[in-house]
Amino acid sequence: MATITNMVGSGNTSLFNNYSTQSRKSSLNSLWSNYGNFSANAATALAGLSEIKSNVSSVMSSYNTAKDTFYTEFDDNMSALGKAAENMKNLTIDVGENPITKTEEVDEDGNKITKTTYSKGMQSALDTVQDLVNSYNDTISFLKDNSEVSARVGRMASNFGDTTYRSANYESIGITVGSDGKLTIDEDTLAESIANNPDKVSSILGKGGLAGKATQHIDTANSQRDQLFPAAKSMLGNELSAAALYTGKSFINMTSISNIGNLVNMMF
Repeated sequence: MATITNMVGSGNTSLFNNYSTQSRKSSLNSLWSNYGNFSANAATALAGLSEIKSNVSSVMSSYNTAKDTFYTEFDDNMSALGKAAENMKNLTIDVGENPITKTEEVDEDGNKITKTTYSKGMQSALDTVQDLVNSYNDTISFLKDNSEVSARVGRMASNFGDTTYRSANYESIGITVGSDGKLTIDEDTLAESIANNPDKVSSILGKGGLAGKATQHIDTANSQRDQLFPAAKSMLGNELSAAALYTGKSFINMTSISNIGNLVNMMF
């Protein structure tokens, strides 16, 4: 029986070479055909992954911005309210003599108006109370506006807004409580209360009153600060984890495979 060596040695190299060439061409054609299909599919997949990766980056950027903004406003509100509460607790009411002066004047249209002037001590006391009320109202607004961020923020908003249980005390010195818990000052009534019964005003608004309650709320809020804004996964859902899965190592591997294919293509 003739061997391959015999066939080659006996001058039958053309048949062998022809078979080898055809086989090689067929294999290469199959390779390029399969690679062409893969390359096209990979390009489409990579385009989709690139878009997902871009969207994930955009979502996370928005999340981080919202989180940073929330905590900046939270800290600003707590700091402002804390300072206002301390000023109220440390206030020594000394309005001096004739703390309230009322004079009758006539305006440009000939109408009589009453002009009220306060002593320096009275004005200082009124400003301190006004600052506390403004800061307290701002904090209520901030927490209520963000109450849907998390259940903790919602509960915190309710705690700060629960001023109705002492509404009678506040109203007795010229401060009314709204249905949303915010406070409104009747300056004339408050000034009269400060002038005639400063100890009562200090009791209702000072350490044992509104300022003290504000400090308690602030301490509780600050102790829960880092748990107020939810983590990205819990806020954005499982879709974020799925997107991250397809844009992590998978994205890198797909890119590498495509590059290897291009390199092989250049070699032939």
